Parts: sequence; structure tokens; C-alpha cells
Amino acid sequence: MGNKDANANQHTVREAKSSLRVAIWSVAWGGAVALGAAAAVYLPAPKLLVGIAALMIYSGISLGTIRAYIRWLKVLDEMQRRIQLETMAMTLGALWIAFGGLLILNAAEIIYIDRWEVSLLVVLASLGMSVGSLRMLKS
Repeated sequence: MGNKDANANQHTVREAKSSLRVAIWSVAWGGAVALGAAAAVYLPAPKLLVGIAALMIYSGISLGTIRAYIRWLKVLDEMQRRIQLETMAMTLGALWIAFGGLLILNAAEIIYIDRWEVSLLVVLASLGMSVGSLRMLKS
């Protein structure tokens, strides 16, 4: 029986560490979007150079974030994993709807999509994932 408790504690510690890694990578990802957009506008360097550097940094951080999420999903139990995958699917759908709507409104010249509006999509993704985490806490 003691061995079962030790395994449960070890699993909980792994889950907590993975959750922390996901949080850190997610914050870095959101920051990379905002800083990349700001750097392209405010740095007194050639836009092409800044844009390529920002894109490379953003891509690296994005891949790290995806890897952290995959590792995190692997340490969750089956029910938690299912809830999180459903949440990710709903978040992706919401992002597609929001981004598609922004593109249509921009094409119709009703709004102008600025870099800050696109950055708000990161906030939408964070809210979607937070809802999933709340659902997981309730179960």
C-alpha cells in the first residue's frame, strides 16, 4: 500500500513539474508574439532583419511550447487528458472562427487588423485553456 502512495505522489510531482513547464513556455510564447511585433515596429534596424530574427525566435519558442504540452499530456491520467484534448480542440476552433472573422472584416475594410489585435488571439487561447483547466478541477 505504501508503494501505491509513493507512485501517486511521484505522479503528482511529475504532473506539477510538467504543468509549470507548460505555463512558463506559454508565457514565453505569448511574450514572443508581443515582443516580435513591437521589435519590428520600434527597433531602428532593417525591418527584414528584425522580422526574420523575430520569426526564428518565435518559431523556436513555439516548438518548445508544443513539446511542453505533449510532455504534459503524457503525464496526465486518461480523464484529464481527454478533458484537455477537448479543451484544446474547442480553443483551436474558437481561434479559427475569430481569426477568420478578423480576416473577413479586414477584407471588407470594416476594420484594420493591427499587430495588437492578432496578439489578442493569444489571450483568447489562454482563456480557452483556462476554461479546460477549471473543468479538470471540477472532475
